[in-house]
Amino acid sequence: MKFVPPRFGREDAVLFGVTTLSALAYAIVHDHVTATLSPEYFLFGKDLARDPRPFRWAVTTLAAHASWPLGLLAGMALRFANEPSGRLPRRLPLRRLLGFVAIPLVTAALAAVMRGTSPVRFDPLDQHAVAEMLAGSTRAAAFVRVWRVHIGSYVGGALGLLLAVVLVRRRRARCGDGR
Repeated sequence: MKFVPPRFGREDAVLFGVTTLSALAYAIVHDHVTATLSPEYFLFGKDLARDPRPFRWAVTTLAAHASWPLGLLAGMALRFANEPSGRLPRRLPLRRLLGFVAIPLVTAALAAVMRGTSPVRFDPLDQHAVAEMLAGSTRAAAFVRVWRVHIGSYVGGALGLLLAVVLVRRRRARCGDGR
């Protein structure tokens, strides 16, 4: 059996554009909310204190740089989950496939909230070390909470993408059976 690389067309460009723009929008909103909760997380944890740009613009740029590759990767994962194969010869139409784009975003947001609001005693990070880094600031707890929100967002997004890929494959299997 000879390997035939997939061909990318207009629908793929739309899918990649939607996933990338969705990831950008999520990340920019997410980072601005968390920058409000703990500016120190971005100033010291992300080293934006040395950035000459205005703080909010630096946060926006950081979010954009971090998120667009993840959005493109999500689009590629959904595209390949929808790729015809011997067992699943039919693809989902683009309109149906775009419905799965929200899954990683929703799971990222849910995991971020759950991780950010979970009790600190479940946190492997040492708040005292963060407080020392912040020169005894009373904002150490906010720094750690925002750190946890970010970890939750990344883990939730990854799990959500995996779930979306599985659901695309299942939907394709059902469509092949005439359901």
